[in-house]
Amino acid sequence: MAGAAKNGKNGLLEKWRIDEKPVKIDKWDGAAVKNSLDDAAKKVILEKYGYVENFQLVDGRLLICTVSCLFAMLALVWDYLHPFPESRPVLACCVISYLSGHTYFIMMGILTLYTSYKEKNIFLMAMQKDPAGMDPDHIWQLSSSLKRFDDQYLLRISFTDGKSKSFRETEFTKSVSVFYDENGTLVMDQFEKCVSKLHDTLATEKKTK
Repeated sequence: MAGAAKNGKNGLLEKWRIDEKPVKIDKWDGAAVKNSLDDAAKKVILEKYGYVENFQLVDGRLLICTVSCLFAMLALVWDYLHPFPESRPVLACCVISYLSGHTYFIMMGILTLYTSYKEKNIFLMAMQKDPAGMDPDHIWQLSSSLKRFDDQYLLRISFTDGKSKSFRETEFTKSVSVFYDENGTLVMDQFEKCVSKLHDTLATEKKTK
């Protein structure tokens, strides 16, 4: 079992080396650093462990944005069916109010609350399917943070048991210099070990309970 896992890990890292160019970024660009590490962590969870990405959080954000756009679309359609000046009241409600007043702030407020309290810096939600197809899916979530002008990257992995709904999480905080060489190239082997250690810690706890 351990040999198979080791072979799978080596095969995954070898695939990264062969199929894709090394990830190289500007080390002084904090957003680029964070995005590249997030993408690499996502790749480990999805490809090494074979979990399935769930887009529920992204879909929720898109739904809120879609509702906002519908106000403008309603104004356009109504104006087409009822040419101005007959459409003036609807245009006033859907466009003027949206751009300068209540609707804009309401929708932006909802979006801010959603991203702050629901998404919470989560960049991956993945489902671990039950091989037998009997129990509900386990949920793995990855979130991260890298403050401006700071080199400390925080990666947090959480696990929610699909059957018992028990929740556990673990995290690490390391300098980004640990994961990049002097040329700004991501050292995937080093980063993969750290991500896998977090995952395996939670997976081991799951099996012992």
